[in-house]
Amino acid sequence: MAALSEGLAFAQATGLETAGLLDVLDSGAMSNPMFRLKGPLLTAGNFAPNFPLKHMQKDLRLALELAEEHDQPMPTTAAVNESFKRAKAMGLGDDDFSAVIETVRGKQR
Repeated sequence: MAALSEGLAFAQATGLETAGLLDVLDSGAMSNPMFRLKGPLLTAGNFAPNFPLKHMQKDLRLALELAEEHDQPMPTTAAVNESFKRAKAMGLGDDDFSAVIETVRGKQR
């Protein structure tokens, strides 16, 4: 979700049509049901909760704690967790986890 959010925010910031980007993603190896479902909702700014962001951040934190116990580096998960923590600090904890896009939208908000 964090990677999709960055891609859509980048497309919006550069004037690319987000529907076209979603079509390209859906026709390639990255095609998946979540992108098909969440992509249009992200573009519309619809963050009605299906899975609250605060719960996703909790799951990321728990995964990182378990990884630490086993000396398993998880740098990508750690970076994504920081994005979700920032989204929570922005007051988005009760919104859908896709609201993480707001952390990368910048001036578009």
